[in-house]
Amino acid sequence: MVEITVSQGEELLPAERREQLIQWFQTNVSGTNQELARMFNISVSTVRRDLDSLAAEGIVRRTHGGAVRIRSRTNFEPSTDLARRTAVEEKNSIVRLTCKMIEPKQSIIIDSGAVIAHMLAEEIAANGIPLTVITNDLYVATTLAYKEHIKLIVPGGTCRFGSYGLLGEPGLEFFDDIRCDCFFMSAQALDIECASETLLDVMLMKRAMIKAAERTVLMLDSSRFFDRAIYRTVPIETFDTIITDEGLSHEAAEKIRLRGVNLEIARF
Repeated sequence: MVEITVSQGEELLPAERREQLIQWFQTNVSGTNQELARMFNISVSTVRRDLDSLAAEGIVRRTHGGAVRIRSRTNFEPSTDLARRTAVEEKNSIVRLTCKMIEPKQSIIIDSGAVIAHMLAEEIAANGIPLTVITNDLYVATTLAYKEHIKLIVPGGTCRFGSYGLLGEPGLEFFDDIRCDCFFMSAQALDIECASETLLDVMLMKRAMIKAAERTVLMLDSSRFFDRAIYRTVPIETFDTIITDEGLSHEAAEKIRLRGVNLEIARF
């Protein structure tokens, strides 16, 4: 982390201050306006202006309450703890809109390994809508266990360290025999061509779940758009709907809609 003295802050020239922010984001993936204002001894309004400048240079991507570093490596995967602290309001708005698409007595698949999937499970657990839920995520399964309105199905697999997701067999074979209404999916990255993942096993599992569902809805906060991970999952046209937040620019949204994809913007 960049070391700065309390006497600096607003006294620095804007270029010097932004250079320190750049150095900070080289070793830290995300920060909120309030955190950065406190660390750099500057006002929140100054932080917002500086982050807007860095975003214009393509160094960070703005979120509702701060910014995230634009990933430069195709194998970058944030930890679950970091993801829980990144774009929180954006994810909440996406989950609220997603829940409006779920109808009573549907059969759905909830993806694994993503905080937004965990948040969706928490909302489903609380809203009382009767559903059949299939998931390969242990957090999602634990959240929905012992809920009278939920019929829970968990395929087998191996849980990799640092993740709640069950991958590999027998889960892959299990999904060959499943036909459900909708798969609510997450992704490490999405560009104009495809969704992509950092791990081969994760990519293979997502493909299996897509084939098992009549429809696939991608839930993705705007910080993950127009990035690319190493393993191509499916073409962007595969998704019946993509739900994201207001951080996605109008120009970017139009590019996606021109690919024939239904894009829904969740409002805060």
